[in-house]
Parts: sequence; C-alpha cells; structure tokens
Amino acid sequence: MLLSLRTVFSSELLTVRHAIARPSPQPRKEAEPGISDVMLLPIAGVFAKHEGPDRHFIANPNHALFFRRGKPYRITFPDGVGDESLVVEFSKPALASLLAETIGVEDFGAPVLETHCLLPSSTVLARESLWRALSQADPARLAVEELCVGMLSASILAACKDPRRADRARHTFTMARRRRQIETVKELISLQPSADWSLDALACHANTSPYHLARVFRKEVGIPVHQYLVRTRIGKALEAMRRPGTSLTDIAVDTGFAHHSHFTASFRSFFGMTPTQLQRSMGTEVFRARI
Repeated sequence: MLLSLRTVFSSELLTVRHAIARPSPQPRKEAEPGISDVMLLPIAGVFAKHEGPDRHFIANPNHALFFRRGKPYRITFPDGVGDESLVVEFSKPALASLLAETIGVEDFGAPVLETHCLLPSSTVLARESLWRALSQADPARLAVEELCVGMLSASILAACKDPRRADRARHTFTMARRRRQIETVKELISLQPSADWSLDALACHANTSPYHLARVFRKEVGIPVHQYLVRTRIGKALEAMRRPGTSLTDIAVDTGFAHHSHFTASFRSFFGMTPTQLQRSMGTEVFRARI
C-alpha cells in the first residue's frame, strides 16, 4: 500500500490527518501492527481491512473503523484504485475518558466493541461538515473538536455489541461526577468553614447548578448543605474550646457564626446543651483530654 499522510488539524485534544492510500505494485501479504489508536473515516473510494484469515471487512464512506495500537491488520483494494480517509487520533486521556463515559470501556480493544461500524446518517453528514471545515485555511478549533467528539461517540455507540452498556456507562459516569461534586463542596466547606458561602458560589466551584447541588448533596450526604456547614463550624468551635482562656464570643466569630447567640443555639441544637454547659459539665482540663 502506498500511503500519503498530511496533518490538517492538531490541538491538545486531537489530531486529524488526511490519508490517501493507493495499491502498491507489490502488495504486502503479511499483516502489520497498528501504530496508534485511531478512528478512520473513509471519505472516498473503497478498501478491505483484513484482521485475520478469512476475516475481512469492506469499508467505504458509510463506515467508521477503529485501529488499535499493536493489533495486526492488512489493507487491500478491491477496485484497484484506493481510497481517501480522515484519520482522527485523540490524546490518550481524552480517548479513555470518552470511551468510559460512552460505553464504559477503556480502549478500542474491548471485546464488546466491534472494529468497524455502519455510520448513522447524521454522522455521515457530520463527517462531511468536518471535511469541509478542514478544507478551510484556518478551521475553527472548537467546531472541529466538537465534530470529532460527536462522531467518535456516535461511532462507538454504533459499534457496541451491547446497547445497554451505554445506559450503564452514563449512570456510572453520572454517579462518579456527582460524588466528585459533593466532595468538592465538602472540601471547600472544611477548609473555609467561616466563609459566608452561598449555594450559588459552591455550585459554581463544583461545576453544577445550585438546584442540582442542593438536591444531590442532601440525597448523598443525608443532610442539607447548610446543616453540613453548621456542623463543620461546630467542629472547629470544639477544637477552639480546647484552648483555655478563649472566649466563646471570639470562637463564635472566628468559626463563622453571626454572633454568640447563633453559635449557642446551633451548639444546643446539635449537642443538647450550650457551650458553657458543656465546659462546666466536663471541666476545662477533662474536656481537653476527652475531645
């Protein structure tokens, strides 16, 4: 096979190359290993990809193919003319993340994933849009990246042998993202309990909406965000109360309570007694030893 490759787009996320393949006067009989994990999108011509004895697949512009690093293959040309293709190579982290989010696998070699697929009509049109965009002198990076991500997602869904995996993968990814959001909020509150946090500010840090944060935090943690903040402040107050001579008013202000009475009311609600009653019942030295 005579192959010409030209890079037509490159970013941190992915690289797209325009490939022109023609039959060699002396075609190779043996298979050769793939050099990287790529998605190949034929845009003209036809070829056959041979993956083993008596196992080959005819590819034309209606298909997408996945080539895995180290996986042997051989290419032949039934029409004796050749083909043109777009070769899309994602960065390793991006490819792994997209595969995991879409069908819950780590690479193109997963048993549940075919090495080729028939493209949905919308993806064929997206490929044409991509080729037209890449033909421009200065293609818009965001548009190219979005088109490539969409085509990879649609292609692996079409190549997946078990369509239910997509639903399971989305559920798993949603749960993982939800846990990350919650832990982000817990970390922020734990590090800055005295800050005047708003639900909107916490949601912004966690890359979610205030409504979503309020709903999932209560469901996963068991209490509302505000109660978690108050409990965290009380925990810091208990820590400060171990130091003899520190006034409860100073502790209240330093830990984020609006005033002493707010601190006392919150403390009583949680422990069933005021801070002063706790100090008296345990004694300063005993209190310091047991907390």
